[in-house]
Amino acid sequence: MEKLAQKIAQYVRKNEEKYTELSRKIWEYAELAFREEKSAAALIDLMKDEGFSVETDLAGIPTAFVARYGSGKPVIGFLAEYDALAGLDQVSGVTSQQGIAGKDGHGCGHHLLGVGALGAAIATKRYLEQTGKSGTVILYGCPGEEGGSGKTFMAREGVFDGCDFALTWHPSSFNAYLSGGSLANYQIQYRFYGQAAHA
Repeated sequence: MEKLAQKIAQYVRKNEEKYTELSRKIWEYAELAFREEKSAAALIDLMKDEGFSVETDLAGIPTAFVARYGSGKPVIGFLAEYDALAGLDQVSGVTSQQGIAGKDGHGCGHHLLGVGALGAAIATKRYLEQTGKSGTVILYGCPGEEGGSGKTFMAREGVFDGCDFALTWHPSSFNAYLSGGSLANYQIQYRFYGQAAHA
């Protein structure tokens, strides 16, 4: 098992440049929620090149997709996110507020999230190929994560049905694993009428 893990790690390192280039493209696209056409297309193209079958335009969202490989159980999901934030662009390589340029951008690493999930899905595919074990690998293309609740619409339409478990990740200043769950996401918009007053 350790030898196999090393082989898979070698595969990821060997393809590091390809994944880095893809994340740079998504950084440049900086597409807002539900308008991630180029970002989704770039992820889809690579998944097709890797032998995954792809379904697009899910739950009424043109930039939502599912890339699938294999068959049987377990059904392993990876959540790919790729939307940008309004007005939160940063100069590449600068991590301080001074790097903020004021355009739309990937201020919290979403140019990495989809690519990292994609790499994990492909590495899992390699594992299934090399061991001959059964299993289904699914990369869920989840648009509109930054306040758009894309996953909510996808769940409502049954896109995640049959998935045994799903993994995701987020860049941070530390390495750790977190476990949790949620049943709902409530977004409420209030509109106040009347005359403004000083407190």
